[in-house]
Amino acid sequence: MAFRLPLHLLLLSLLLSLLLTLAGCGKKGPVRPLRQPLPDAVQRFEVRQLGARFLLAWDLPKINQDGSELTDLEGFRVFKMKFNPADDCPECRDTSVLMQEVDIDYLRKATRIGDRFYLWDTEMETGSGYQYRVAPFNRKGREGQPALVRVLFLPSPPSPINLEAAGKDKLVSLRWQPIDDPRQGAEALGVNLYRRTPDAPFPPTPLNREPLKEGAFDDFAVENGQQYLYAARSVVRLGRRVLESGLSATASAAPQAGR
Repeated sequence: MAFRLPLHLLLLSLLLSLLLTLAGCGKKGPVRPLRQPLPDAVQRFEVRQLGARFLLAWDLPKINQDGSELTDLEGFRVFKMKFNPADDCPECRDTSVLMQEVDIDYLRKATRIGDRFYLWDTEMETGSGYQYRVAPFNRKGREGQPALVRVLFLPSPPSPINLEAAGKDKLVSLRWQPIDDPRQGAEALGVNLYRRTPDAPFPPTPLNREPLKEGAFDDFAVENGQQYLYAARSVVRLGRRVLESGLSATASAAPQAGR
């Protein structure tokens, strides 16, 4: 005599078979979102001491950490930490705080020249060490690979004096008197010149590519009738560090045709 399942048990068995068949279709396991690549570290990150300030500078990253093109960069987070230079392990106790968030589309305190960014820091103490960390982040707020620099804040060298500017036809002639740094081991490298127009601040980069050894310079990158303001900084090597002084007193001139 054949054994027959009750109707309700037969229907339940068919339903379970159908569910198991559907569960076996397609990929196995839970669905996982694709891992989004994170920005690579900024390039050429450096901290320069100019007078009583630090100037942070870095280049825009172009790729993600996996080598793919970086297309969703939102900006940079700049972190700062003060430490005792006598500490053998400043990284052992990271007390970094967010100093500035730089949005690449809405610059506030930062300056952008081409693909390079500049940011000033004015809150330092002589003899103290400072750590700066720049972390790029994407439009979802996720940070990529950070870049880090540690630097000691030192007394500034003296500024050049007696800066003079004379406007001529399509050029401005500049003269100044350098001042030696009296510190033992200080090596004078020359002078950097900075130029601006009356409606703009001095830029973070000098006119000259290398420090000027002589006390004179002719600026040909000018237009007749335009007023220009100039200032100079001493450049000194002290140990492994290269320092710039504060800005000298300014001198102004306007080149004119026929002079």
